[in-house]
Amino acid sequence: MSDIVKKPDPPSGSLMLNKGKLRSTSSPFQQRVNEARGSVDVATTMPNRLCLMLDRSSSMSAFEDKKNNKQRIDLLKDAVENFGRRCDFTNTSVAIETFPPGVELQLSTMQSVIITSMFGIQASGNTPMKACVEVCLEKVPMTRGIIVSDGEATDWHDVDDEPISIGEIDEPIDTSKVPGTGILFKYRNLGIPIDCVHIGDSTSGEELLRRIAKETGGIYLKFTDVSAFATAFAYLTPGYRAMLTSGRVTSQELGAKELKR
Repeated sequence: MSDIVKKPDPPSGSLMLNKGKLRSTSSPFQQRVNEARGSVDVATTMPNRLCLMLDRSSSMSAFEDKKNNKQRIDLLKDAVENFGRRCDFTNTSVAIETFPPGVELQLSTMQSVIITSMFGIQASGNTPMKACVEVCLEKVPMTRGIIVSDGEATDWHDVDDEPISIGEIDEPIDTSKVPGTGILFKYRNLGIPIDCVHIGDSTSGEELLRRIAKETGGIYLKFTDVSAFATAFAYLTPGYRAMLTSGRVTSQELGAKELKR
Protein backbone atom coordinates (compact mmCIF):
# COMPACT_ATOMS: atom_id res chain seq x y z
CA MET A 1 0.00 0.00 0.00
CA SER A 2 1.43 3.36 -0.97
CA ASP A 3 2.24 5.82 1.78
CA ILE A 4 2.02 8.80 -0.60
CA VAL A 5 -0.71 11.17 0.45
CA LYS A 6 -2.00 13.46 -2.25
CA LYS A 7 -2.50 17.05 -1.12
CA PRO A 8 -6.04 18.25 -1.66
CA ASP A 9 -6.62 20.87 -4.30
CA PRO A 10 -7.05 24.39 -2.93
CA PRO A 11 -10.66 25.39 -2.48
CA SER A 12 -12.27 27.24 -5.36
CA GLY A 13 -12.91 30.29 -3.22
CA SER A 14 -9.32 31.59 -3.70
CA LEU A 15 -8.04 31.20 -0.09
CA MET A 16 -5.69 28.49 1.21
CA LEU A 17 -3.80 27.74 4.43
CA ASN A 18 -0.08 28.45 4.47
CA LYS A 19 1.80 27.80 7.75
CA GLY A 20 -1.32 28.50 9.72
CA LYS A 21 -2.18 31.67 7.77
CA LEU A 22 -4.71 32.27 5.05
CA ARG A 23 -3.39 33.62 1.78
CA SER A 24 -5.09 34.42 -1.51
CA THR A 25 -4.45 32.21 -4.53
CA SER A 26 -6.07 34.73 -6.90
CA SER A 27 -3.94 36.87 -9.17
CA PRO A 28 -4.22 40.66 -8.79
CA PHE A 29 -6.04 40.68 -12.14
CA GLN A 30 -8.57 38.10 -10.97
CA GLN A 31 -9.11 40.06 -7.78
CA ARG A 32 -9.90 43.17 -9.83
CA VAL A 33 -12.27 41.14 -12.03
CA ASN A 34 -14.05 39.80 -8.95
CA GLU A 35 -14.25 43.30 -7.46
CA ALA A 36 -15.73 44.72 -10.66
CA ARG A 37 -18.22 41.84 -10.93
CA GLY A 38 -19.29 42.38 -7.33
CA SER A 39 -19.65 46.11 -7.97
CA VAL A 40 -22.01 45.46 -10.90
CA ASP A 41 -24.16 43.16 -8.78
CA VAL A 42 -24.40 45.78 -6.03
CA ALA A 43 -24.96 48.63 -8.49
CA THR A 44 -28.13 47.12 -9.94
CA THR A 45 -29.74 46.91 -6.48
CA MET A 46 -29.11 50.51 -5.40
CA PRO A 47 -32.24 52.58 -4.67
CA ASN A 48 -30.88 55.39 -6.88
CA ARG A 49 -29.78 54.14 -10.31
CA LEU A 50 -28.92 57.05 -12.60
CA CYS A 51 -28.18 56.96 -16.30
CA LEU A 52 -26.32 59.94 -17.76
CA MET A 53 -27.09 60.38 -21.48
CA LEU A 54 -24.51 62.83 -22.76
CA ASP A 55 -24.12 64.72 -26.03
CA ARG A 56 -20.68 64.44 -27.62
CA SER A 57 -21.66 65.69 -31.09
CA SER A 58 -19.40 67.97 -33.11
CA SER A 59 -21.05 71.13 -31.72
CA MET A 60 -19.64 70.20 -28.31
CA SER A 61 -16.21 71.23 -29.62
CA ALA A 62 -17.17 74.91 -29.39
CA PHE A 63 -14.91 76.89 -27.06
CA GLU A 64 -16.75 78.21 -24.00
CA ASP A 65 -13.94 78.93 -21.54
CA LYS A 66 -11.31 80.60 -23.70
CA LYS A 67 -9.29 81.71 -20.69
CA ASN A 68 -8.65 78.07 -19.77
CA ASN A 69 -8.82 76.85 -23.37
CA LYS A 70 -11.81 74.59 -22.68
CA GLN A 71 -14.40 73.35 -25.12
CA ARG A 72 -17.95 72.39 -24.15
CA ILE A 73 -16.89 68.74 -24.15
CA ASP A 74 -14.14 69.57 -21.64
CA LEU A 75 -16.66 71.30 -19.36
CA LEU A 76 -18.94 68.28 -19.72
CA LYS A 77 -16.07 66.11 -18.48
CA ASP A 78 -15.63 68.47 -15.53
CA ALA A 79 -19.38 68.21 -14.85
CA VAL A 80 -19.28 64.41 -14.81
CA GLU A 81 -16.30 64.47 -12.44
CA ASN A 82 -18.11 66.86 -10.06
CA PHE A 83 -21.23 64.73 -10.32
CA GLY A 84 -19.29 61.58 -9.40
CA ARG A 85 -17.65 63.24 -6.43
CA ARG A 86 -21.02 64.39 -5.06
CA CYS A 87 -22.74 60.99 -5.27
CA ASP A 88 -23.24 58.81 -2.21
CA PHE A 89 -22.31 55.40 -3.53
CA THR A 90 -23.82 53.64 -0.56
CA ASN A 91 -27.23 54.30 -2.14
CA THR A 92 -26.47 55.41 -5.70
CA SER A 93 -25.05 53.86 -8.86
CA VAL A 94 -24.35 55.61 -12.16
CA ALA A 95 -24.31 54.51 -15.80
CA ILE A 96 -23.10 56.63 -18.72
CA GLU A 97 -24.00 56.55 -22.42
CA THR A 98 -23.04 59.12 -25.03
CA PHE A 99 -24.60 60.10 -28.33
CA PRO A 100 -23.07 59.36 -30.73
CA PRO A 101 -21.79 56.22 -28.94
CA GLY A 102 -18.34 56.56 -27.43
CA VAL A 103 -18.69 55.83 -23.73
CA GLU A 104 -20.78 52.88 -22.53
CA LEU A 105 -20.44 52.49 -18.77
CA GLN A 106 -22.84 50.10 -17.08
CA LEU A 107 -24.22 50.92 -13.64
CA SER A 108 -21.32 51.30 -11.24
CA THR A 109 -20.66 52.33 -7.67
CA MET A 110 -16.93 52.77 -8.31
CA GLN A 111 -16.32 56.51 -8.05
CA SER A 112 -12.89 56.38 -9.72
CA VAL A 113 -14.34 54.66 -12.79
CA ILE A 114 -17.19 57.14 -13.11
CA ILE A 115 -15.14 60.33 -12.73
CA THR A 116 -12.55 59.16 -15.29
CA SER A 117 -14.97 57.61 -17.79
CA MET A 118 -15.12 60.68 -20.06
CA PHE A 119 -11.44 61.64 -20.04
CA GLY A 120 -10.55 60.43 -23.53
CA ILE A 121 -13.77 61.28 -25.33
CA GLN A 122 -13.79 63.78 -28.20
CA ALA A 123 -16.61 65.77 -29.80
CA SER A 124 -17.66 64.50 -33.23
CA GLY A 125 -20.64 63.39 -35.28
CA ASN A 126 -24.34 64.27 -35.19
CA THR A 127 -26.87 64.15 -32.35
CA PRO A 128 -28.71 60.77 -32.23
CA MET A 129 -30.37 61.55 -28.90
CA LYS A 130 -33.46 59.41 -29.37
CA ALA A 131 -31.43 56.31 -30.18
CA CYS A 132 -29.51 56.83 -26.94
CA VAL A 133 -32.68 57.31 -24.89
CA GLU A 134 -34.16 54.13 -26.38
CA VAL A 135 -31.11 51.92 -25.88
CA CYS A 136 -30.63 53.13 -22.32
CA LEU A 137 -34.15 52.06 -21.39
CA GLU A 138 -33.42 48.60 -22.79
CA LYS A 139 -30.03 48.03 -21.16
CA VAL A 140 -29.94 50.11 -17.95
CA PRO A 141 -32.31 49.30 -15.03
CA MET A 142 -32.40 52.97 -14.07
CA THR A 143 -34.62 54.89 -11.68
CA ARG A 144 -33.86 58.25 -13.36
CA GLY A 145 -32.30 59.45 -16.59
CA ILE A 146 -30.36 62.67 -17.17
CA ILE A 147 -29.81 64.14 -20.64
CA VAL A 148 -27.23 66.85 -21.37
CA SER A 149 -27.15 68.39 -24.84
CA ASP A 150 -26.29 71.63 -26.60
CA GLY A 151 -28.45 71.23 -29.70
CA GLU A 152 -31.32 69.64 -31.59
CA ALA A 153 -31.60 65.87 -31.87
CA THR A 154 -31.06 64.66 -35.44
CA ASP A 155 -33.23 61.56 -35.00
CA TRP A 156 -36.23 62.81 -32.99
CA HIS A 157 -39.09 63.75 -35.31
CA ASP A 158 -42.70 64.71 -34.65
CA VAL A 159 -43.94 61.61 -36.43
CA ASP A 160 -42.35 59.51 -33.67
CA ASP A 161 -44.11 61.32 -30.84
CA GLU A 162 -46.71 59.85 -28.50
CA PRO A 163 -50.25 59.79 -29.92
CA ILE A 164 -51.80 59.36 -26.45
CA SER A 165 -52.06 62.08 -23.81
CA ILE A 166 -50.09 60.40 -21.03
CA GLY A 167 -51.33 62.93 -18.51
CA GLU A 168 -54.79 61.38 -18.76
CA ILE A 169 -53.62 57.89 -17.76
CA ASP A 170 -53.61 57.14 -14.04
CA GLU A 171 -52.59 53.46 -14.01
CA PRO A 172 -49.55 51.85 -15.70
CA ILE A 173 -50.45 49.94 -18.84
CA ASP A 174 -48.73 47.41 -21.09
CA THR A 175 -47.25 49.69 -23.75
CA SER A 176 -46.59 46.72 -26.05
CA LYS A 177 -50.36 46.46 -26.51
CA VAL A 178 -50.79 50.13 -27.42
CA PRO A 179 -49.75 50.70 -31.04
CA GLY A 180 -47.70 53.82 -31.65
CA THR A 181 -46.81 54.69 -28.08
CA GLY A 182 -43.39 56.28 -28.10
CA ILE A 183 -40.33 56.22 -25.88
CA LEU A 184 -41.38 59.05 -23.55
CA PHE A 185 -44.66 57.28 -22.85
CA LYS A 186 -42.68 54.18 -21.85
CA TYR A 187 -40.45 56.13 -19.46
CA ARG A 188 -43.49 57.78 -17.86
CA ASN A 189 -45.36 54.49 -17.66
CA LEU A 190 -42.39 52.91 -15.84
CA GLY A 191 -42.10 55.85 -13.45
CA ILE A 192 -38.66 56.92 -14.73
CA PRO A 193 -38.26 60.72 -14.93
CA ILE A 194 -35.70 62.24 -17.28
CA ASP A 195 -33.97 65.43 -16.16
CA CYS A 196 -32.83 67.51 -19.13
CA VAL A 197 -30.03 70.06 -19.29
CA HIS A 198 -29.51 72.33 -22.30
CA ILE A 199 -26.15 74.10 -22.47
CA GLY A 200 -24.79 76.90 -24.66
CA ASP A 201 -26.12 80.07 -26.28
CA SER A 202 -28.16 78.36 -28.99
CA THR A 203 -31.89 77.82 -28.51
CA SER A 204 -31.87 74.83 -30.87
CA GLY A 205 -33.07 71.75 -29.01
CA GLU A 206 -34.51 73.60 -26.02
CA GLU A 207 -38.15 72.87 -26.87
CA LEU A 208 -37.54 69.12 -27.17
CA LEU A 209 -35.67 68.91 -23.89
CA ARG A 210 -38.38 70.88 -22.09
CA ARG A 211 -40.96 68.45 -23.44
CA ILE A 212 -38.95 65.37 -22.48
CA ALA A 213 -38.61 66.64 -18.93
CA LYS A 214 -42.28 67.65 -18.68
CA GLU A 215 -43.71 64.43 -20.10
CA THR A 216 -41.58 62.16 -17.93
CA GLY A 217 -41.80 64.20 -14.72
CA GLY A 218 -38.22 65.45 -14.77
CA ILE A 219 -36.48 68.79 -14.26
CA TYR A 220 -35.40 71.08 -17.11
CA LEU A 221 -32.34 73.32 -16.78
CA LYS A 222 -30.84 75.78 -19.26
CA PHE A 223 -27.27 77.08 -18.91
CA THR A 224 -25.87 79.69 -21.27
CA ASP A 225 -22.84 79.80 -18.97
CA VAL A 226 -21.42 76.31 -19.53
CA SER A 227 -18.75 76.83 -16.87
CA ALA A 228 -21.55 77.33 -14.33
CA PHE A 229 -23.15 74.12 -15.59
CA ALA A 230 -19.93 72.20 -14.94
CA THR A 231 -20.23 73.05 -11.26
CA ALA A 232 -24.02 73.03 -10.85
CA PHE A 233 -24.56 69.66 -12.58
CA ALA A 234 -23.90 68.00 -9.21
CA TYR A 235 -27.24 69.36 -7.99
CA LEU A 236 -28.90 66.56 -9.98
CA THR A 237 -27.34 63.92 -7.72
CA PRO A 238 -29.86 62.33 -5.33
CA GLY A 239 -28.51 64.12 -2.26
CA TYR A 240 -28.95 67.59 -3.79
CA ARG A 241 -31.81 67.30 -6.30
CA ALA A 242 -34.49 67.91 -3.66
CA MET A 243 -33.04 71.40 -3.23
CA LEU A 244 -34.12 72.11 -6.82
CA THR A 245 -37.56 70.52 -6.61
CA SER A 246 -38.36 72.28 -3.33
CA GLY A 247 -37.21 75.69 -4.55
CA ARG A 248 -34.51 76.05 -1.90
CA VAL A 249 -32.02 76.73 -4.71
CA THR A 250 -33.01 79.12 -7.49
CA SER A 251 -31.87 79.26 -11.09
CA GLN A 252 -29.89 82.41 -10.30
CA GLU A 253 -28.04 80.67 -7.50
CA LEU A 254 -27.18 77.83 -9.88
CA GLY A 255 -26.00 80.20 -12.58
CA ALA A 256 -28.76 78.84 -14.83
CA LYS A 257 -30.91 80.85 -17.22
CA GLU A 258 -33.96 78.65 -16.67
CA LEU A 259 -35.19 76.04 -14.21
CA LYS A 260 -38.49 74.20 -14.67
CA ARG A 261 -39.62 71.65 -12.11
